[in-house]
Amino acid sequence: MIAARREGTTRDALAVPAFRRIYIASFISNSGRWMQMIAIGVLGWEITGSNAYLGQLIFAQLIPMAFLSLLGGSLADTMDRRRLLTITQAWQMAFSLLLAVLLLDGEIDRTVLLLIVFVTGLGQGIYAPVFNSVLPTLVGTRNLTAAVSLNSVQVNAARIIGPAIGGFLVSRFGFAEVFALNGISYVAVIAAVLVTNFPRPAPARRSLRERVLGGFIVASRSAQVGRPLLVMTAFSLMCMPFIGQLPAIAEQQLGIDARSTAYGYFYAAFGVGALVGAGVVGTVLLRVDKVQVTRATLALFAVSLGWLSIVDAIDVAYAAIFFVGLFYFALPTTLNTLWQQHVDDSIRGRVSALWVLSFGGTVPIANLIAGPAVEATSLEAVMLFGALAATVMAFAVRIPSGPIVGEEILADAPS
Repeated sequence: MIAARREGTTRDALAVPAFRRIYIASFISNSGRWMQMIAIGVLGWEITGSNAYLGQLIFAQLIPMAFLSLLGGSLADTMDRRRLLTITQAWQMAFSLLLAVLLLDGEIDRTVLLLIVFVTGLGQGIYAPVFNSVLPTLVGTRNLTAAVSLNSVQVNAARIIGPAIGGFLVSRFGFAEVFALNGISYVAVIAAVLVTNFPRPAPARRSLRERVLGGFIVASRSAQVGRPLLVMTAFSLMCMPFIGQLPAIAEQQLGIDARSTAYGYFYAAFGVGALVGAGVVGTVLLRVDKVQVTRATLALFAVSLGWLSIVDAIDVAYAAIFFVGLFYFALPTTLNTLWQQHVDDSIRGRVSALWVLSFGGTVPIANLIAGPAVEATSLEAVMLFGALAATVMAFAVRIPSGPIVGEEILADAPS
């Protein structure tokens, strides 16, 4: 079992200079990414008016996580993390700026847009597991919960600020300005990474299979690690396709222009809810049993998503999407904390790869299926299915506790 200890607060985590530096820089960069994400969704809807194409955009953006996260996790446990973070951020910056250049005349081919979104996502596919494994090494075990919660808070604060800025720039100027500003935002992380010392991973004499697939071995041998990943995977596949359909929800269900300020506020309300949800896990619920928090958030998410599926007035939709965001992001913040508490730094990168796969890698598959499903049925039906799935999971979830595990758990793995 994990030894009892006093959990560090968010103030304790922010008192660590290296963590604080990376945290602020990541917030700036994530604001740019969310700004670009909302613009890409609006652009895709504007040039096609297709629910299926919106699903394809999400697929192109996130599918690299599905096939590169394992490689990224292995590299995080074996290579210079500073170099990995710098290269992957520079990669994303270059293709964001390319997208800005191509949109200077306000037009772009739908296939070209999909291709650039996909290629940009290749950098994120490596970056995400490396970054997720780096944060705990900067603050120490005692401050782990606070650091995970703080990271979720900055991601969702960026989800508020990014869409607000993106919506304003798109409505007043155009798409090129949004993509250019996002490209510039990557400089913040690159600069912060270059002046930060990251602990080097301890060399381990492991087979290629264990270096790449070690996360699966750990998850299969330790339920305290594997079960949170399994819950997140199921939630992502069945409950999160609504995210890629937000522009369609705005226009088809709520009757507002996806390029309007009202849509920017709608998306920002989702971000505010997510920000509150992540913050509550690391403050109010800091010492509450995480398994109980998981069950409660699943149930409350189901209620909120069901409510959103039947709303047809924008004023009410602001409240509905706020609560969807709150419970949607309280869940991964809690699950991320659960598995992070049960691994040491020697295998954190490889398990982080599975986390990225469960949280981000499954979403594109779900959205690729959801687009045609919406066109065959309705937005309401797809959202109600997600609400039903979350309800079932709330009653079925079982996550045991257990010891902290490390490289030793791979010792008996067959080569």
